[in-house]
Amino acid sequence: MASVDVRCTVSNCYFWAKNDLCSADSILITADSAADGHARMAFGTENHGDLVASMGDTPAQSMASTACHTFKQK
Repeated sequence: MASVDVRCTVSNCYFWAKNDLCSADSILITADSAADGHARMAFGTENHGDLVASMGDTPAQSMASTACHTFKQK
């Protein structure tokens, strides 16, 4: 699998690393409308395979209507 350069400026995230890099092993991104039904969703609290299967496809109309759920506060 190709390495992906993921940058993040959320400095109080557990996965925030030097040079604004994200150090998470995996990243889950959904449309905001799909995330609304999974308010308890947080990285590491649910099996993401099961979660993704239950959500199905989550099309978004714009970048602003997506949600990255990798954040974990330090």
